[in-house]
Amino acid sequence: MFTTLKTQITDAVKDAKKNGKLTAKKTHTIVCEAVTKAVKDLKGGATEVRKLSSESVSAAVKALDDAGEATRDTIAAAVSGTVDGIKHAPGELMSAAEKDIHDTKEKIIAEEQKLAESLREGLEGAKEAATEFTGTIQDEITESVADAKLEMTHLLGLTRDAVKDAVKKAIENGAEVDENVRKITRDATTKAMGEARFAADRARDVSESVLSAAVEAAEETGEYVTETAQAAADGVHDGLGVVITSTRESIVKSRKEVRDYTTGELKQIEKDLHSAGDVFVDTLHRVADRSGKLAKGILNEVAEDARKAGSSLREIAASAASAAGDRLKDLGEGTLDAGKKAAHSVADEASELGSRMVSVAKGAAVGMWEGARKAYSGDDEKEEK
Repeated sequence: MFTTLKTQITDAVKDAKKNGKLTAKKTHTIVCEAVTKAVKDLKGGATEVRKLSSESVSAAVKALDDAGEATRDTIAAAVSGTVDGIKHAPGELMSAAEKDIHDTKEKIIAEEQKLAESLREGLEGAKEAATEFTGTIQDEITESVADAKLEMTHLLGLTRDAVKDAVKKAIENGAEVDENVRKITRDATTKAMGEARFAADRARDVSESVLSAAVEAAEETGEYVTETAQAAADGVHDGLGVVITSTRESIVKSRKEVRDYTTGELKQIEKDLHSAGDVFVDTLHRVADRSGKLAKGILNEVAEDARKAGSSLREIAASAASAAGDRLKDLGEGTLDAGKKAAHSVADEASELGSRMVSVAKGAAVGMWEGARKAYSGDDEKEEK
């Protein structure tokens, strides 16, 4: 099976190079299609997923290197293509589970755990592939894997510990602590929220997880407590704003897309958006209640300012809710309903991701993963076809 996978990737890369089409987007497509096909035939569970991932990344990078195209962007595309291919089969299981059980969450949670296990093993396999190379290529594979993990911290259960470790490292570095903490917490909130859809329960879980982790990190080090509390509050605020804006753009864009939101989804999104400001304020107060004196004072002050004056978050959310309402009017619908999802934390890979968060916050490889991902995103795929 793995021989077929490697041959498919190698031949496709050679053909793309020969035709002058070997871009990051094309690399992502080649690898994703090969892995998607192979993962459906796996019988050995997580162990085989790890092996498959390692073989995929290794074959892709070797083929790229032979073609003289092993750049940061194409290597990142090979890693993300592998991850997206691995996600494909479990994703189908999750969709089937949702249809079968409707509002019952237990089976979906179990499928999410299976998906997380597959992704974790796949990412570890991709990291193992780095050992076959040296120098810059090895570093780029390792960094691409870390960036892929950062995109899935919430699913992998790493959000809280990764943020805590990253903030501690930022404090230890001592330079521009407030700016780095703000970037770390903003990016962590955005990534943990995931898809372009604001959900109040998820926002509450993620915001509290990120904010409390940052404050605890500062209190445990005994340094920059007030600066960290303020910066973390600002970062969470910014991150929620990014997700809300993305949600609005997705809703507006849905009018032109083949795949539209259902009326039930739109009703829930509209309701959740109207509560966004309250979610932010409540989260600040909850974290403040269990924080030390310095952080408590700052967080309560930020919460009261947001409650009295109205934060920009409320304005952004109101605009997004209006877009959802307009879309519902297009469909001849009104407003209602709710759902729930929880964030969880584990610590195994916190140090690795914490270091990567600090690196990104300080400007190293800023936008590399996001840029590579956008380069071969849905719209671009359509244009290529």
